[in-house]
Amino acid sequence: KRVLELFVRGCRMDLDRARSKLEAYCLARARFRDLYEHRSLTCPPLNDVCKFMDIVVLPKLTDEGYRVTIFRIRAEYPESSADIANTVRAVLLTSDVRMYDEHQIAGDVFIYEVSNVRGSIVAHVAAAANAVRRSIQLAQAAYPQRLKRIHVVGSPPFLASSLALMRNCVNEKIKRRYYLHPKVEELLEHIPAQVLPREWGGDEENIDILAKKWRRRIDEVSPYLRIFNEACSTAKVPSNDVDIYGTVGAFRKLDID
Repeated sequence: KRVLELFVRGCRMDLDRARSKLEAYCLARARFRDLYEHRSLTCPPLNDVCKFMDIVVLPKLTDEGYRVTIFRIRAEYPESSADIANTVRAVLLTSDVRMYDEHQIAGDVFIYEVSNVRGSIVAHVAAAANAVRRSIQLAQAAYPQRLKRIHVVGSPPFLASSLALMRNCVNEKIKRRYYLHPKVEELLEHIPAQVLPREWGGDEENIDILAKKWRRRIDEVSPYLRIFNEACSTAKVPSNDVDIYGTVGAFRKLDID
């Protein structure tokens, strides 16, 4: 019931659109099983992602009712942990747990803190370009997401091509919601201090502590996610659903509110 309500609210009470997104949400598990087979950040292979990136869903909402999620590249990460395909799986896992937990919110704000990333990441992103495109299109077609802002902090020049890949996968409205910042201190101009973590000038706990709590929460919800995957695994993929990118059928390219 909670998930159904989330889809209806996320689609601005448009029942037909909510039904289409819910169908796509379920069909995704049959159509793209490789993206949904691993349901834990504490077990292989996704535990390695945590050496590369901290993923944190901040506990408090902004004054507008937005939920803020942080994706922070860790300092001195092992090169082998920078597996972008697995990172995509970890991000989708985070989205699924939020679907289970989330109550009424007005929208999403994503923060990508990438100042620690190395030049070799460009090759990693290029190698996983299909997974990146697929995940962005899934976010639009299959999740009741109302993406309000994307903040990219500390982006080095060599990330320009990777950021262009991400921006090219979304509509013009979302492209206008990208903000680039040289330092995390600028986030305080957009997000209240009571929401942000302590090392970024906020009042919330440190990112390391929040990331550990989030990993534990994922493991608590993991049994439900596996049952849901099994229930969707027998879903019949429409014959006209050739690919997710801009096709007809359940996975046609949709806008985010």
